[in-house]
Amino acid sequence: MSKTVKKPNKILESIKKGLNDIKTVMEEGNFKLFLKQAVVIIIVFLGFRYCNQSLQKKDSQIHGQIDAVQTQQRSEKEYLSNKEKLLKLEPRFPDMEAKNDWLLRQIVAVSRDSGITPKLGSEQSEDTSNSGYTVVSIPMSATLTYHQLGQLLANIENREEYLKVSEFSLVKNTENLGENEVTMKINTIFPKEKIAKSLFKNAKGGR
Repeated sequence: MSKTVKKPNKILESIKKGLNDIKTVMEEGNFKLFLKQAVVIIIVFLGFRYCNQSLQKKDSQIHGQIDAVQTQQRSEKEYLSNKEKLLKLEPRFPDMEAKNDWLLRQIVAVSRDSGITPKLGSEQSEDTSNSGYTVVSIPMSATLTYHQLGQLLANIENREEYLKVSEFSLVKNTENLGENEVTMKINTIFPKEKIAKSLFKNAKGGR
């Protein structure tokens, strides 16, 4: 059987050679060689450490500036988004000065568009418990087919002005098949103060 010859480990051989060189230099008293090398190593190490700290500091400053810019961009986007929503929604709500007859005119108009003749209640109720707006409701009733009822609700839902149906009830008319006695309350919201005109020049009616 042939014996396997182990290859010398280059790393171990290099270490051994280095240790022998150090031993030789120490025996010959040439300490200055080590001092010079040590000084150079220390200078290089301190220089690298200083540069590394400077780079870390500059990198931290750059990241801080990037975060500040990104925060500003997010704030601008949020501001523009809120502005767009306000400019779009606020005109859909009537002014407080018109609250006595605005909702009444809207109910008459949406009923006409639906081809029905409603009976309107004489009492207009108001809820002022909210600090930002007043809710105004007017009751109405009508004799409607299912088709007319669906058309009425669709017209209310799709109307540009804000209208809402509440307290809805339906009773079948036993005398006329297919007809129903419908009662409901239609309400809207009157903001106690509109702010778009005072905030944005491009608001409707803004200066």
